[in-house]
Amino acid sequence: MRGLKQTPPDKNETVLVHLASGIGNIVFATPLLIALSEMHLTIDVRLDADYKQTAELLEGWSIVREIFCGTSGNLDSYDYILPAIPPFYWPRFQHLYKTVRKNICRPLDSLFYENEQEYYLRFAYTLGYPLERSPYYCLPIAPSNRFEVKPTTLIIAPGCKTGEMALKRWPYFPELAERFDDVILLGTEDDMRDAQGRVFRFAPHVRSYVGQLSLRESAEFMAGAEAVVGNDSGLCHIAGAVGTPTLVLFGPTPDKTLGHFPENVRVLRAGLPCEPCWFRKRFESCNRHIDCLHRLTIDQVEAAVRSLLGQQKEDQKAAPADERNGTPNRLELALCAIRSKAQ
Repeated sequence: MRGLKQTPPDKNETVLVHLASGIGNIVFATPLLIALSEMHLTIDVRLDADYKQTAELLEGWSIVREIFCGTSGNLDSYDYILPAIPPFYWPRFQHLYKTVRKNICRPLDSLFYENEQEYYLRFAYTLGYPLERSPYYCLPIAPSNRFEVKPTTLIIAPGCKTGEMALKRWPYFPELAERFDDVILLGTEDDMRDAQGRVFRFAPHVRSYVGQLSLRESAEFMAGAEAVVGNDSGLCHIAGAVGTPTLVLFGPTPDKTLGHFPENVRVLRAGLPCEPCWFRKRFESCNRHIDCLHRLTIDQVEAAVRSLLGQQKEDQKAAPADERNGTPNRLELALCAIRSKAQ
């Protein structure tokens, strides 16, 4: 495997980036793609995602030449190969790269659990990308006029992965929805259940697109909303990546290990001494009652959503602020999406 490269690669050299795991993991790897693009590399992506539709999020993006799902094509045709796979999935694919000499060395596994985005970017730094640069994660997906979503719409994404991951679900989404006039639900049928498997019951005014949209359509849907609120989940991280004001509710899982969030994303948690416990003695303090989410009140979440919306209006009055902090605003992302489709 190759180590640190002393000089940046030549323009138009080719690189294969191998990504894997959940939707959120792929979203958090987009800074790597952006960095490689800024280095004028031609980028192909091999994608081994938990959900097949994840590839739709990268389709049409001008910085990605081709996407391979579950296969890599001809490895010998690339100048560089970046196996940017989370450590917990690496054993599945390690055998593919034992004899490939074009690999870039993988960072230490420990970095992934300290700063996931930094972990992915380390591949670009190894190729000579400037160390002082750290792009935000983003997806250039614009709103679609096919959907009945308004600039006043609050989207609730109440789900996340199943199994033990379901314990990340905040239990009070139906009560929160009652406090807003224009609410839409997004997700799968399973997402409409709480951590104990009980079905969420929402008020009649809440519109549901549950199970009706593809992942790409869900991203386009959220791109046109006023705000999105949900758990630490793939849908919420997509919402943040398309530039929508997004409130992510955290409990047992850590947020700081994911890396830096763009200005349109806010994190809210109860702040109990035992949280986050996911990578420690998981659920030991609360005996799996998930106190950190149950103690996150409806009032707190409502206030955070309204504060996020108020900040959005202030930011719109001072649009140049986006240029100062480097965060792509929704107009910039939409223009990027249009350029991507045109190319």
